[in-house]
Amino acid sequence: MSTERIKVGDIRLSVASEGSGAPVVLLHGFPELSYSWRHQLPVLAEAGVRALAPDLRGYGDSDRPSGVEAYALPNLVGDIVGLLDAIDAESAHLVGHDWGGSIAWVLAARSPERVRSLTILNSPHPIASAEARQVPEQQRRSWYMLLFQFAGVAEAWLSADDFANLRSFVFDTAAPGVFGDEEQERFVAALRRDGALTAALNYYRANIPPASWLRPPPDLPQVTVPTMIIWGEADAYMSPILLERSATKVAGPLRIERLPGVSHWVQQEAPDRVNELLLDFLGLD
Repeated sequence: MSTERIKVGDIRLSVASEGSGAPVVLLHGFPELSYSWRHQLPVLAEAGVRALAPDLRGYGDSDRPSGVEAYALPNLVGDIVGLLDAIDAESAHLVGHDWGGSIAWVLAARSPERVRSLTILNSPHPIASAEARQVPEQQRRSWYMLLFQFAGVAEAWLSADDFANLRSFVFDTAAPGVFGDEEQERFVAALRRDGALTAALNYYRANIPPASWLRPPPDLPQVTVPTMIIWGEADAYMSPILLERSATKVAGPLRIERLPGVSHWVQQEAPDRVNELLLDFLGLD
């Protein structure tokens, strides 16, 4: 595996890559890194594709622009379009988890010519997410989105006592053993960097501000590219309604794979099953 910083517009993204062939771009979520795809990159590369996993803007070794608006979805999507341009790829297979899934949903909806296929792991379509925030069950699960709006307060709450609340919020919601000491320290160390935790929280502040809970959902075209949704059914933060409503936003071929007993951190908790599904969906097995 190699890692390089690639210029995309006004910033540079740190991108881990392995293999050669058709590009498969894997996008992580909060509060993670390209390291989240450590189980997928070598398997995809061995199957004959070029697997690329960037640290999204604000994360890891990628640039961290200042200001909340720098993390609005148009900028995040633009980063991935810029990455495709930088590697001279007209299109790529997209794989997205959590916020990475949000980016992938929007890119597939607005620029389907750049997306060969879309694989989503426990990430609701942005319209489905907005709709579900009006449903009491999902409102209860989304409590943290409002906490994250409080600049300074959220950072202090998550980072206090060596990130004890973040460790509980993230690592303790996965199956035992998924995040060992080494894995936890890899993610936490990245968030200790100057401005990194605020940058990660700015994804919520830029795209799901409190007023968005009162507004109509955003407008996006239906997704027409071949799509697979992999859904860990034991997700502590996402109710089944998010999967059900996301499926209605896909007009093209759709495949849904439910993983009973698997948490939100699906590609790290059930890597063998996720790899098997990816290889099959991408026609690589």
